[in-house]
Amino acid sequence: MFSAYQKLWVNRSFSNQDNLSVKEKLSYAIQKDLRDEMTHPRVRKSPEVKYELAVQRINNSSLAHSEQLALIDLYTKLLRNC
Repeated sequence: MFSAYQKLWVNRSFSNQDNLSVKEKLSYAIQKDLRDEMTHPRVRKSPEVKYELAVQRINNSSLAHSEQLALIDLYTKLLRNC
């Protein structure tokens, strides 16, 4: 699933997370995306809006249907923790 995430979000860097497992890296990246941490605080979107945008991006991708469902499921679980 990590490689599927990387296909959709190509410019994301994981170099400072060498001590984390692949699953932890993926969870951390999705939580960071949902909190919109890569955006200036004045223009950040809510986690719900970021979730909707991510689901649209995943659905419109060329990923296998099973990969799409797995990513959406993980986004949904992590949204509850935001």
